[in-house]
Amino acid sequence: MVRLKKIYPTERYGKFANLQELVSSSAMRFGDKPLYKYFDADGQIREMSYCTFGNATRALGTALAARGLLGKRIAILSESRPEWMVGYVSTIGGGGVTVPLDRELQTEQIRNFLNVSEAEAILFSAPYEKALLEMAPELPGVRAFIAFDETSETWPPELAGRLLSYRRMVEDGQEMYENGNDAYTSAKVDVYAMSAIIFTSGTTGTSKGVMLSHDNLLECIRASANMVNFSSRDVLLSVLPLHHTYETCCGMLTPICIGATVCINNSLKYVVRNMNIFRPTGMILVPLFVSTIYKKICDEVRKKGKEKLLARGIAVTKMVRKVGIDLRKPVFAEVRRGLGGRLSKIICGGAALDPDLVDRFDELGIQIAQGYGITECAPLVSVNPYTNLKYGSVGVPIRGSSIKILRKNDDGSESEAETGGIGEICVKGPQVMLGYYNNPEATREVFTEDGYFRTGDLGYVDDEGYIFITGRLKNVIILANGKNIYPEELEEYLYKLDVINECVVVAREVGGETLLTAVVYPEYSRFEGADAEQIKETIKAEVMAVNKHLPVFKQIRNIEIKKNEFEKTTSKKIIRYKV
Repeated sequence: MVRLKKIYPTERYGKFANLQELVSSSAMRFGDKPLYKYFDADGQIREMSYCTFGNATRALGTALAARGLLGKRIAILSESRPEWMVGYVSTIGGGGVTVPLDRELQTEQIRNFLNVSEAEAILFSAPYEKALLEMAPELPGVRAFIAFDETSETWPPELAGRLLSYRRMVEDGQEMYENGNDAYTSAKVDVYAMSAIIFTSGTTGTSKGVMLSHDNLLECIRASANMVNFSSRDVLLSVLPLHHTYETCCGMLTPICIGATVCINNSLKYVVRNMNIFRPTGMILVPLFVSTIYKKICDEVRKKGKEKLLARGIAVTKMVRKVGIDLRKPVFAEVRRGLGGRLSKIICGGAALDPDLVDRFDELGIQIAQGYGITECAPLVSVNPYTNLKYGSVGVPIRGSSIKILRKNDDGSESEAETGGIGEICVKGPQVMLGYYNNPEATREVFTEDGYFRTGDLGYVDDEGYIFITGRLKNVIILANGKNIYPEELEEYLYKLDVINECVVVAREVGGETLLTAVVYPEYSRFEGADAEQIKETIKAEVMAVNKHLPVFKQIRNIEIKKNEFEKTTSKKIIRYKV
């Protein structure tokens, strides 16, 4: 019997009527407190307060109204920076539709998405000016190119009229507001209408535009704020790209709700360095980052020859915790200093996380709470409530939503699985998207007859209503004998090997036989002086040792070694179909 009512924490934050109310309310409550800390173009750390952010969103919204762009579709193409969020909030807050673009898109994809979404304006930063200038003649619907930075290219007379300065618009908008222009603040907003088009990863032909409503986002902000143990005392480090709904909603909008400070990372190369600069208390990550951080911890411990000392410290702190004494912070102070010294909470989502990593971080005094989301759910499906964490689970459905597990029957029909039965995770609730933009056929395919969204993920629900993910439906390998292999399960075992940096399990045809194959990017720092054959043989031996703990049909029989990292999305998920 599911007992969710006892699991949800007491609600500390209510649902806002719209993003304007969220921002203005937080500006009044937190005033000059830093909302953002970030690096400017010269590498200097700057701050933007809650009050300044609120004024900027209102000013930009007022300027957009004066340009006839209030309530229109506005794209954003930029690295992570405060102006990105100003544009996002101003667009949606004024009843418009935001179109966040992945900053690693190719020029052709950018042009295609701008035209498909019917964007009438685009906010952009300096690195994308040249590409946008070149494609501007092919974007007749884009009336305004709004530059975050000073422009360096020469725009011809026929295009110059479409080029606007973000800084000048904010200045003009503030003046107009002070002179009584309330076009933005009095805008009528239908929170149930489309407010965002988020393009899924894929080629220009296969990408789909996820339509999210204003209300979808507001529901997820409320759920995120109430289900995780963050507050106005927290300092977060933002590392995920802002076009990713997980980061926008949970990493940016939720902190505005609770009054936290967000420090914006300026490069993936400098995440650990910036952790030491900003000294965050919490982070919102995907599993790859969690795994990478832990490997760096282990490397540092190994380099200093302190493996035994760490092991003894873990044993002692575990023992005294049984009698209510927590010594993890002082005992592991040196390890924690390498992460800034204050990190105590990590929210992890976006993919399945090895449960062992939750335990390893917990041993050091850093709590990891898993959640589960998908862009089509804005993005929250479930969150592990901080008052009732369950390791290995991705939590319980957010309030107001429900989950059912659909399994395939032998005759091809579907039925709802019993408690503990594995099937496709389906969700219904106020966070579920409106559908795919201009694609009714694709929309119909992902909804059941009774209105549940098919996530494409496989998992089960236990008797308390907690969700466990076992794999991705489209990744399932079906062997000739009919056995189903979930590659994520096997990859979990392989990631525990310190000789493996990254891996993907696939099916390969070898000598006329289908073999489960581990494609491995080694931890090359472990193989100094070794040649390619020695590396392969070492990894093969370790994988064969793993096989001893697996049923015969799940055993990995083939190894492929990669010289370079796997190609990934900007949210650091391996692009499996390219393996």
